[in-house]
Amino acid sequence: MRQVLTALGLVFVALAGLRAGDAAEESLGSVPASAHPAGAKMQEVFFAAVLSGDARKVTALFHPALSEEVDEPVLSVWIAAVKQRLGAYSGLRKNEFSTSWAVEGDHVTAECEGAVDFEKGAAKSVVKFYDGKLVKFNVTSDKIAGPWFQGPASTELYRGRAKAFLTHFLKGEPDAAFEMMHSALQKNLPLDKLKAMIEKVTGQAGALKSVEYASEEATPGDIVNLKILCKVECEKAKTMASVRFQFVGLKGHLVAFDLSGE
Repeated sequence: MRQVLTALGLVFVALAGLRAGDAAEESLGSVPASAHPAGAKMQEVFFAAVLSGDARKVTALFHPALSEEVDEPVLSVWIAAVKQRLGAYSGLRKNEFSTSWAVEGDHVTAECEGAVDFEKGAAKSVVKFYDGKLVKFNVTSDKIAGPWFQGPASTELYRGRAKAFLTHFLKGEPDAAFEMMHSALQKNLPLDKLKAMIEKVTGQAGALKSVEYASEEATPGDIVNLKILCKVECEKAKTMASVRFQFVGLKGHLVAFDLSGE
């Protein structure tokens, strides 16, 4: 049951998107007469959620599409770094911002980019809303330029994903397993090859009996890796399997798996 798949030389673009919720709808539902109050409102909604320190208050603002691109355990670490390094939010600078709107039918897109002040320094912030939902954010500052992420606040999410992936694989569900893989791994292991691999492994191992979390290994660095190890028992074989996640931006990506038992 040996198969080691590693995505080498990956270049990830850290694009983080959030969706702001109902509190912003008044400013976003129509094009306002004054740009600064509307732009300030966009920034305030976003940073009120961030500086609450509760990732759930931020994820509650997400558009459903963005929920697929941001992991709460990673977001929690970013939130803590912003709170510690920038401190309390002071506001959007009146003369250093731009706000734009686009109206298409019943849909309104609003975006504010500008300098914002905090208790401990300043940052450039871009927030973009679609029908009252924040669809993009980017916050840059020398205060948060250094390494702030060395692992997720909790690994429970990735334990569950590892178990789900191995279960799909060993139950002969290639489409579901393929969907969980990062695009670079999908490119290295196309669906037809994954199906052939699964058929071979399940044919040799027999029906899946159990997948249980065993341990984990984190590798800090410029790109953090987390390997989740699980005990796998099938009708005809037992092994130790692993699933590796690589963290870029605000998400852990499934980039490798190994059923070799090593």
